[in-house]
Amino acid sequence: MRSSVRFLIPILLFSVFLGCKNGTKQDPFIEIRSEVNSPTLVADSIKYEVVVISTSDDPWETERLEGYTHHKVFIESLLRSIYSGKITAYSYSTDEPLTTDEVRVMMEALKPDWSEIGKLLFTEKWYVDSTGMLQKQISSITLGKAEYSKQGTFKGYSALFKVKYN
Repeated sequence: MRSSVRFLIPILLFSVFLGCKNGTKQDPFIEIRSEVNSPTLVADSIKYEVVVISTSDDPWETERLEGYTHHKVFIESLLRSIYSGKITAYSYSTDEPLTTDEVRVMMEALKPDWSEIGKLLFTEKWYVDSTGMLQKQISSITLGKAEYSKQGTFKGYSALFKVKYN
């Protein structure tokens, strides 16, 4: 057994010395893409919902929304962009473009109570660059309107329309 240990020690030392090359570390993203600054697409058309108006007295939900302070400004600027023709609204169910008049009718039905628009569905592309930083590109946002029963109980959200940014 002693002779086999003497035989293994030089092999192990040789392996350790070969493994300890003194070179530069290779960035794994560079290996994947071959360009240092070109971000890599890691998620195409990822969708997630954000409830932006609290529907309960849940303290966590209230804390989560602490930074979202200008809901009315967001909705009004989005509508101004639609009404001026800078962006187009689309039917959520058919994906067909909506006219500005169709959007106005939908919004007038809310008498404008922007708090009824309580959920946003984001569709995004996610990229990661060579430093590991995540970059997000919004493809579309769908506005969700709160729905209530005749008794006033919150039931959920229904899609109003979506806007596309590509």
